[in-house]
Amino acid sequence: MSAPSRPVARMARPRHLRSRRGLTIVEVTIAIGLIAIVSTSLIAASILIRRLTETAVYQSSVAATMQGYLEQIKNMPYDLLPISPPAGTDRAAGTYATMYAVPTQKDDVTADPIILSPLAPLTVADLTLPVVPSTVYDNVKTFDVNRAGDLTIHIWTWIQDLTPAGYGATQQAKAITILYMWQVQDGSTTRSYSGVIKNLRSLVPTY
Repeated sequence: MSAPSRPVARMARPRHLRSRRGLTIVEVTIAIGLIAIVSTSLIAASILIRRLTETAVYQSSVAATMQGYLEQIKNMPYDLLPISPPAGTDRAAGTYATMYAVPTQKDDVTADPIILSPLAPLTVADLTLPVVPSTVYDNVKTFDVNRAGDLTIHIWTWIQDLTPAGYGATQQAKAITILYMWQVQDGSTTRSYSGVIKNLRSLVPTY
């Protein structure tokens, strides 16, 4: 006669094993949240670095362009440099752009004249960006830096005669002032910046 079968006793699952699945889900959720936060921060930092880098590229391009115009003006024959007209001169007159044009070039083959503004020269402090002053002749130039036509520069130029009355050739000099405002498109926002460069041009090339 066989012995009666005994029910098999089940071992109780340890508490730490029963709660492991719940802890894992919580941990994954926290990890995903941390990854999302870190990723968002990295993306924001990347966008900021890109903007700063692009701004630096534009600044370098503008500085080189303005220096190029200044060097062209300085190297022109002294007698061919026109003097800016007096304040109040009618800039809309048909002969204005011809009389007060400085024959600069955009490159070796492309004429790109700069038209002088009436006296007296403005300063950076006189500007309210991005408004173009009402008293200047606005030379608007467009350049390709990162994209086609992505850089616009407004250039306002003055040439003043600094020669004292009665002085000889060695004292003859003209002051060149180039004030400019440049604009770049940053997404849907147009950002404006300004700057100025100055130099002297003497009849006797000593400075």
